[in-house]
Amino acid sequence: MFFSENRFALFGNMLDFGRGALRAFAHKGRRAGFTLVETLAALAVASSIIVGAATLTHHVAFHFDHGARSVDEAERLALAMERLARDFGAASFVALTPAGASRKQPEERPAPIAFDGSAERLVFVTASAIGARAALEEIVAFSIEPAGGESARLVRRRAPWLGPRAGLDAANAQDAVILLEGRFDMSFVYASIEDGAASWRVAWRGEAELPRLVRLDLRDRETGEQLFPGAEFVLRADAPAACANASAQCLPGKKKEPEAPARRAPT
Repeated sequence: MFFSENRFALFGNMLDFGRGALRAFAHKGRRAGFTLVETLAALAVASSIIVGAATLTHHVAFHFDHGARSVDEAERLALAMERLARDFGAASFVALTPAGASRKQPEERPAPIAFDGSAERLVFVTASAIGARAALEEIVAFSIEPAGGESARLVRRRAPWLGPRAGLDAANAQDAVILLEGRFDMSFVYASIEDGAASWRVAWRGEAELPRLVRLDLRDRETGEQLFPGAEFVLRADAPAACANASAQCLPGKKKEPEAPARRAPT
């Protein structure tokens, strides 16, 4: 009887101990974990941080790309202007003499120069020697072509120069290089110098001398604003190479001075 009472007492103590342990564990679990409200608040804060970081990264990448693209466009424009200045600066003063032409008489009009320019296309002979395979003199053709949509491009091509009798044939010009491309209007204009002032025109064909200036008008298609006002190029050649001889009478339009009459010997 005594053993049974002790056994029941021990069993009761064990149950009390188990209940106390469960209550302590439950209380400790509530203190160590997060409630549903706390979890949702943490997720909201984390989402805000992620969205903000993504927006900041997008803006930084956009402005960096825009800045890099602007630098590339400015560098490309500068390179195009340098190429044009080099080609125009080395333009050759060459008079065309078609095959079978008779020798020019003093009263005849001077032969046309190897230079054919319009608002959208320009062909001439240059000694700029640009490129690994460039000849001492070659035909250079600049053409303004559509590039799809509202864009346009300026393309440079070259062809062999076979001499004055072969003519200024750029139909088979090759080695196309795109110098400029974008949403703007482009055109060439040409000028001669008269009484110290430039006289501009939209075409230069069949003339007996080279233009003194060539300008590339580069305007915004929407506003019409001049994008590069200083794009004027000087053609330095104003006479054939043979005119380096002081006794040569070869300047276009210049008449040979009459010789002085022979003095009669005194009688």
